[in-house]
Amino acid sequence: MKYSNKGRAVVTATVVSSILLLCAGCGNSESVHEIKQGDLVGLWKDSTGNSIRFYGDHELKVSGISAFRSEGSGCTGRGVGQWSFYFETGDSVGTLMTSDEASEGSLISITLPESGEGECDVDLSVIDEGRSLCIADLDQVCSSDLRFTRQ
Repeated sequence: MKYSNKGRAVVTATVVSSILLLCAGCGNSESVHEIKQGDLVGLWKDSTGNSIRFYGDHELKVSGISAFRSEGSGCTGRGVGQWSFYFETGDSVGTLMTSDEASEGSLISITLPESGEGECDVDLSVIDEGRSLCIADLDQVCSSDLRFTRQ
């Protein structure tokens, strides 16, 4: 997870993408898959009933996801926020950025308001051939066993 007070950091996105791409073929059994916006829009739940609802206008609603919370960050794991796909900029260093114009991707950025100032950013990997989402971390495609499936 990454937290920022002033938008998304391209450097962080580049590091996340590079490591995720490298680790997709490592000992980690998970690999990322692209999903189209139309297949992402809708309700996704985990095994305990926590949910993320993605809307076509890039809004989302998150309900009680403790894995999104981080001590001292102000990230509550619930509320209304924004989502977007990461896309490659096409430059020589393979930089990833987010955009509401991107209509498909394998890595999704979620931005939720914090309880204080700023915002809480969480990245999700699309896995299981597009059937599941998991929280992405700097060193692995999925940082926990938490999985969201389309309802």
